[in-house]
Amino acid sequence: MIDWNGPSTTELTDIIRKSGFFLKYSKQTITDFIYQNLIQKKYLKEELNFEIIINVIEELIIYYSEYYRDLQTPSILRSLIDNDKLYKILDFSIDGGKRSHGYKLQIPEGKDYPFSNFAYKKENPIQFYLQHLISEIITDICARVSEYSYHTAGNSVIDLKSELSENFVRWIYNIEKNNNLRLYTLNYDRIFKILLKENNIDCFEGFYPTDEVSDMDGLRCDVPRILKDFCSNIFYNLHGSAFWRVRATNHNQIDGPEIVYTGVSEFSMNEEIAEIQIEKGKPIYLTNIISGYQKAQKPMFSPFKQMHSSFYRDCFKTDKIIGYSFNDEHINQSLIIALRYNKDLQLEIVDPNFIDNQMDYKLSLTLFQYIENEFLKPKKIDENTFCFFGNRIKVYTLKFQDYLRIKSSR
Repeated sequence: MIDWNGPSTTELTDIIRKSGFFLKYSKQTITDFIYQNLIQKKYLKEELNFEIIINVIEELIIYYSEYYRDLQTPSILRSLIDNDKLYKILDFSIDGGKRSHGYKLQIPEGKDYPFSNFAYKKENPIQFYLQHLISEIITDICARVSEYSYHTAGNSVIDLKSELSENFVRWIYNIEKNNNLRLYTLNYDRIFKILLKENNIDCFEGFYPTDEVSDMDGLRCDVPRILKDFCSNIFYNLHGSAFWRVRATNHNQIDGPEIVYTGVSEFSMNEEIAEIQIEKGKPIYLTNIISGYQKAQKPMFSPFKQMHSSFYRDCFKTDKIIGYSFNDEHINQSLIIALRYNKDLQLEIVDPNFIDNQMDYKLSLTLFQYIENEFLKPKKIDENTFCFFGNRIKVYTLKFQDYLRIKSSR
């Protein structure tokens, strides 16, 4: 999405380091404190990004949570390792000074926090504080996504008539003539879906109107269609969307988190905290986008689970997959199995630095080793095109906008 003014990983990391709450008696944010401590522990700077920072906070939430909430029993990990160094520098207090049902937090200490939720689930105060911190971080990410991809019928920041957008549509038109479009993104926007819709190519996004009052709060996910329909044009956000909302309770105020589609920017800090537990004593804070430590756990929840299942099946049915950076291991696993068992599957990779970064050799030890009975023998087709394993892997060392310019002209 960088070509559509989307943020780079570095930019999101810089945003997150400035996001959230400050340490007690300090002007340093907790997120920057985490980043700097990881640097001091000799983590590689080029590998430290916003997802790792979120990862640390989510692990701390589990560390400070309670295994039996009624008994206030510490988490299994904290019962073995009790280190309160971080607790002493967290700047918050409990409104009223006492932990009781429905308490609220003051952030910083002694000052009312306008986005404080009520602790109706017997949350440990530190866990609750860190969940509020995650809400602030996710909100800042969604705000940045909205800057380049917000779109409604009356207000849009997307340049629908730019050369880039028109080349994308022409490229898709050429594919759609003879194929169903199965589009998956790990980004948090809807730009591709919008560009196609504005050019009369409809793609099912995973949600449908029910003609119920609840639609006013967002459209419910059409889980049966996601599981059964493999013949329609689709566009699925595998890691969620800045334009989804998490409803923590149903209309009877009973716990039952549900993700709905609203089509407008949704900010977690404005919503009630939604929590689920797939493993006892390990709470997962459910947000509209997936990032960090729980990237493998959150897809167990609907509609992530069904969309990932659809992707997994499509990898076995298709003869070509175009695009992907190979940075997410749970996605890589789908490709690994598909390459082993789907002998017709071809990958088309668009990466200007693929050869310079020796990605061919790196992937030959992980992903490509499952292409059986073949060895890594790169063949140069032209200045910016390379083939591996016959024609099963084709690499374009181009930026996406240049790739689209070439493809749309054919």
